[in-house]
Amino acid sequence: MTAQQLRSGQYRRVLYDVYVSASLDDSVHVRCDAAALILPQTAVFCGVTAARLYGVPVPDGDLRVHAAVPATASTVPRIKQLKVHSYSIPAGQVCNLHGCRVIGPERLFLELAAAVPRIDLIIAGDHMLRRQVSTRERLNAFLRDCHRRRGVRKARLAMPHLEPRSDSPPETRLRMLIVDAGLPRPVANQDVFNDWGVWLARPDLSYPAVKIAIEYEGLHHQQDHGQYSRDIERDGRMIDDGWLVIRVNKDGLFRTPRQVVNRIRKALNAHRPPR
Repeated sequence: MTAQQLRSGQYRRVLYDVYVSASLDDSVHVRCDAAALILPQTAVFCGVTAARLYGVPVPDGDLRVHAAVPATASTVPRIKQLKVHSYSIPAGQVCNLHGCRVIGPERLFLELAAAVPRIDLIIAGDHMLRRQVSTRERLNAFLRDCHRRRGVRKARLAMPHLEPRSDSPPETRLRMLIVDAGLPRPVANQDVFNDWGVWLARPDLSYPAVKIAIEYEGLHHQQDHGQYSRDIERDGRMIDDGWLVIRVNKDGLFRTPRQVVNRIRKALNAHRPPR
């Protein structure tokens, strides 16, 4: 194939000297397949790249392909879109995922602790537990054996906050907003029944003892007429049963979080059970 053919509209460059058909959409899998062609066979995808291969949500800022190679590797490419880390990963901490060599999920959680903000680490951990990428027991066991490793203290402190019942990153952010404000930790996605055992709803977050439900309303809740109607009916069932429903949207979560916290705090004080 000539250079002129590669520069034509039929192909696009993924990495230096690596091209694909222009009809092939960009993805982390395509970028990793391209990187594997120029990396040593001992290379292991790590960090945020490994997270994306697992489907674990991480910030979008760093789209480079991250890979680790042994310090003894003779040829290591130096490419702008490729970040090569020079360290060895024990064989027991390497998995084969979609044909790619990636670090194991427990090692991944530790690496994310050193690379992303605390709330993003908890979001990633929630997802890993929810999707059974790992378990709380395996994560704790791995971190217990780590000593003087970058990010290990942050990872250990995040563990008690992980919630396997969390459905989405905004739910995790809302839960941690409440917890970090010093309020009691709400229950995540627990079914609500009335006194006759009839199912009413499964609120995102709730305080069942005082009948307070907290719902995060994403854009799809507002733009999908069917979903919006179901949300209204759900809230109505809970209100009829004596529940207070607090709805939070993206603006409340990111622009006016203090108002959200104050609203929840006032509700808890007003619905405090009698002694």
